[in-house]
Amino acid sequence: MALYIAVGFVLLWKGGDLLVDGADAFARSHGVPPTIAGVFILGFGTSMPELAVTVLAAMDGEGAIAVGNVVGSNIANVALVLGAAAVLAVVHVNRFLARIEMPVGILASALAFILILDGQVDSMDGIILLGGFLLYAGFALGTIRHRDVDSGEPPPRRPWFDLGKALLALCAVLGGAELFKTGAVQMAEAFGISRVVIGSTLVAFATSLPELATGVAAARARKVDLVVGNVIGSNIFNLLLVLGTAGLVMDQAVDPSVPQVLMPLMLSLAVFPLVISWFNKREIGRKSGIVLVVTYVSFIVYSALNAT
Repeated sequence: MALYIAVGFVLLWKGGDLLVDGADAFARSHGVPPTIAGVFILGFGTSMPELAVTVLAAMDGEGAIAVGNVVGSNIANVALVLGAAAVLAVVHVNRFLARIEMPVGILASALAFILILDGQVDSMDGIILLGGFLLYAGFALGTIRHRDVDSGEPPPRRPWFDLGKALLALCAVLGGAELFKTGAVQMAEAFGISRVVIGSTLVAFATSLPELATGVAAARARKVDLVVGNVIGSNIFNLLLVLGTAGLVMDQAVDPSVPQVLMPLMLSLAVFPLVISWFNKREIGRKSGIVLVVTYVSFIVYSALNAT
C-alpha cells in the first residue's frame, strides 16, 4: 500500500511538470489560446482518472464511490488545487474564463445538485448532463478565434514532439493516480471507512492529483491561465461528462450525505472564485488561496470524524 502511494506520487509530480510544458508548447505552436488549452487539453486529460474510476464504480454498482468521487473531486479541484496554486502565485482570471467557463461551472454544479435531490442519478439524468456537455463544448470551441492568444514567447519549433511529450506525461499522471488510488483505498478499507467517505475523500483526492500536480507546476511556471482553465474545465467535465456517463451506464443510488453536505459545499466553492475575481480585479490572491486550502482541510477533518 505504501509503495503504491509513494510511486504514484512521484509519477504524478514529474508527470504534471512535463504535461504542463508539453500542452502549453503545443497550444502556442498552433495558436490555441491558453484558456482553451487549459480547459480542453489539461482539463479533459486530467479528468481521465475520474472518468475511469467513476465508470468502473458505476458498472460495479458502487454508486457511493461513483458519485462521491465526482463531487469530492470538484471540491478538491477548487479548494485544494486552485487554493494551492494561489498560495504559490497570484492567479489572474482570464476574462473569457470569467465570462464563460466559470458561469458554466456554476450552472453545471446547480444542475447536478437539482438532479441528485431525488436520491439517484439515472439514465435520464445522464442524458441531460451529457446534452449540457455537448452544448458547452460546441459553444466554447466556437469562441476560439475571439480568445486571447499568448504571444509573449515565440512558438516552439517541434510541436509534435511537444504533443508526444504531453501524451507520455499524461500516461504517467494517469498511472500515478491509479497507483495512489489503489493504495489509498486498500488502506481505507482496512480501517473500515464508509464507501461514500472513501469516494469523496481518498478516491477523489487520488483522482484529483493530476489536477494538483499540473496546477502547482503551472503556478510555478507562472502559466496561470492553464491553472484556472484546468480546474474549471476539469470540474465541468466531471459533472457533465463523467457523472452523465455514469448515470447512462447504470442507475446510481446517492448517499443522503451527498445532497445534504457535499453538493452545497461543491456549489459554494464553484461560486467563490468568480465572486473573488469580480471584487479583486480578476485575481485570486494568496489570502483567498489560504481560505480555500483551509476549507479543504476542514472538509477532510469533518469527513474523518464521520468516516464510519
